[in-house]
Parts: sequence; C-alpha cells; structure tokens
Amino acid sequence: MAEAVFLIYVATVMVMGVKAKAKTLETFILGDVLDTKTMVATIVSTFYGASAILGGVSLTYQLGLDVIWFMVPFYLGNVAIILLLKRIASSERCTLPGFLGDFYGNGFAVASSMLLVTLCLVPEEIIAGGKILSLFTSMPVEAAMGAMTFVLVVPVAIGGMKADVITDIAQFALMLIMLGVMVLFLGHTGRLGLQPDLDSGVPPGHLTLCSSLSLQEIAVFFVSFFFLPITSAPLYLRFFASESEACSRKSVLSSVAIWMVVDAIIVLCGFAALRMFPNLDDPDMSFVLLGMAMPPVGRGVFTIGLLAAIMSTVNSFLQSGASSLAHDAFRHFMPGTSDRRLLALSRVFVIVLGLLSLALALWFQMIVPALLFTLSMWTAGVLVPTLAALSGVRLRKRSAWASLAAGTLSCLAWQMAQPFQVDALFVGLGCSVLAALISEVLPGRAQGAQRTAPW
Repeated sequence: MAEAVFLIYVATVMVMGVKAKAKTLETFILGDVLDTKTMVATIVSTFYGASAILGGVSLTYQLGLDVIWFMVPFYLGNVAIILLLKRIASSERCTLPGFLGDFYGNGFAVASSMLLVTLCLVPEEIIAGGKILSLFTSMPVEAAMGAMTFVLVVPVAIGGMKADVITDIAQFALMLIMLGVMVLFLGHTGRLGLQPDLDSGVPPGHLTLCSSLSLQEIAVFFVSFFFLPITSAPLYLRFFASESEACSRKSVLSSVAIWMVVDAIIVLCGFAALRMFPNLDDPDMSFVLLGMAMPPVGRGVFTIGLLAAIMSTVNSFLQSGASSLAHDAFRHFMPGTSDRRLLALSRVFVIVLGLLSLALALWFQMIVPALLFTLSMWTAGVLVPTLAALSGVRLRKRSAWASLAAGTLSCLAWQMAQPFQVDALFVGLGCSVLAALISEVLPGRAQGAQRTAPW
C-alpha cells in the first residue's frame, strides 16, 4: 500500500509541475504575484519541511525541552526581518544576491550567488525522505535517497517558482492534516503529555532547560536559526514577489503563529516517541515510527503528509539557488545570453544542486548535522554584508568581499580540520567580522568610493 501511495503522490506532483511549466526566466524566478494567504502557505511550508519536523522530534527525543533552542531563535529572527522589510520591499531586484549587488557591485552578486549554493543544498531533506521511503517500502536507504532526489528535482526543474508555490499550498494543507491525525492518534493511545514517571521512559532532566546542551551548542542553534530568515534567499524571493510590504509583514507574523502550534505538536510527538520507543539507535526515525504505529488509513495520511513536508522545502531552496546561479552569475559572465537559454540553464542547475545534495546526504546520513553544515558556511560568509546593507551601515565594497571570503573559507577549513572544540560557525563569523573591520580601517582607493545605501 505504501508503494501505491508514493506512486500516486509522485504522479500528482509531476502533473502539477508540468501544468505550471515556466516559459520565461522571470516566471521561473518569481512566478505570479503573491497575496497574503498564498504567502503564508508558501512561507510555512518552505521552512517547515522534513528537516524541521523529523529533526525537531529527534532533538526532543534526545534533549527534551532543550529543543526550544532549535525553535525560538527562528521565531525571533522572523520578527527581526519584519523590522527590515521596508528596505527589502524598496528593491527592484528579484534575488538576494542581486539585492546585495546594489550595495557592493555585480561581482559581489556573483560571489554571493555561488555561495548561495551551500544554503540551497538540501541533504537533510533527502536523508529524511530516504529514511521514510525505505521504512515504508522494501528499498535500501541509499536507493531510497536516490529515488527521492529524482522525485524532488523534476517538478521544480520544470515549473520553477510557480510550480513551487502551487505545490506549497497543497503541501501546507497535507502537512497540517498529517500532524492533526498524529495528535488524534496519540491522544487516543494516551501517549500525549510531558509528565515523567518511572515507567514512562522519559528522564526527568528532559523537562529542565539547559540540562542537555552546552552553552556553545545553545549558541550555535541560536545564531544559526535567528539569522536564517535574515539571510534566506527563498524568503527574499517571496518578499520580492509579494503584492505589498503590508502583505509580507502580515504573512510572516501569521507564519510564526502557525510554526508555534506546529512546534508544540513536534515536542509532544518527541516525548510520545520516547515513551513508545526508548533507546532508539537512530532518533531521526522516532517520528516515522510513530507513523508506522498508526492504523492503515492513518499510515497513508502520514506518508503523504511527510512526503509533502519534504518536497515543500526542497522545491523552494533548489529553485532559489538555481535561478540565482543563472540570473546573477552566468548572466554576469555571458551578458549576451538569451532569456531562453538562461531558463534552460536554471533547470540544469536545479538538477546539479539536487545531485550535490544527494552526495552530501549519502555522506552525512543524519539530518541535523547535515543541516548545520550547509547553514554554517552560508551564514558565516554572507551575514555581515547583509546586515550592513539592511541596516544602512556604510561598508566598502572591498570590505564586503573580504568579509565574504574570510567567513566562508575559515568556516569550511575549520569544519574539515576541527583543531579545537570551537564550532566552525563562530570561527567563520569571527573571521568575517575581523576581515571587514581591518579592510575598513586600512587606507586605499576605496576610501572615496560610494559607501551609502542606494535609498
């Protein structure tokens, strides 16, 4: 039955992608103008895919209430981006690298577009999808990851942003239905609740904050997820496509409210899984095992909802990274390239990013480490120039370049070598800030360059 459900869902998504096929580069990047309801559906489903749901349940299973450090910073980061919306809405660009290029030049737009690849790789979603598919079917995990990559890549390669938004709306509804069915099931079995006891399998420390994580681990979660909305290329695409600044603001606030409800369910599911399946070797599977314990009809709803959660995130990030590579990078080197060829290249880049994501998925095999790996390099490289642009701080072009290069390279080198027990994110951010400060105080021809915000 699971194989039949999977095939039906795949066929439906493929049809959606073909019907929404983008015919121009502009529609591939931005699609149609987004109203508030559509914005809410696409924002919620973009950021709360399988990595957030499976990863959140997994972390609750392992850490208890310390999982809030995975959730609350993200809410706060979205509130912070609302305060900066006016400056984003005033831009006539259609991508985040293009937006930054207004401040630091076209070359910086190219560099940030290439770095954007690290953010738009989605190994965590492929890992989650592969584990789910292998558990509900007879496929080995590695083969299931390959199958999921194909399913995730094809619709967005055909349809672009319009297909992404259309599928996001459907996937948003399916994800909420799946979580609602899970709550009903756990409530019926009496597994909901946080209170520990000797027979529940829930350690008392799971109900105490800061009992499972070190200060550095809490700081990594806080910095990574607080600044994720501020540096998120898929979110900027939605702001650029929004019908108004007020629509964007209302959509983000509504999304935060929905995420808070979803996260409450995630935490309850983590504690329920701990009671039902103590001592799991792979905590990433805790939520999936809850789904497998449901009656057949519930399992079908669960499977479709979880597949929808995976696809909603993958579509947005692959489309964002691929369109930026074509629009901001390739067009810079080949300015005479036609829109038709750039559209074709966007589709090729979607496939390339999907295959790179599969390679990382096969390497990491775990959701949260894969997510933090790709997020750390992007944040370390682009955060300082982005904050400077949004806040109106004067920053030389060469300072932005130095910050980008120092942050990215030092973060990558530290992740590979790890000479001391300091997280690579903080090393990268420290080097990024230091490089920008040194470049600002050193004299040079850039001293007299334009250094003010374009507004």
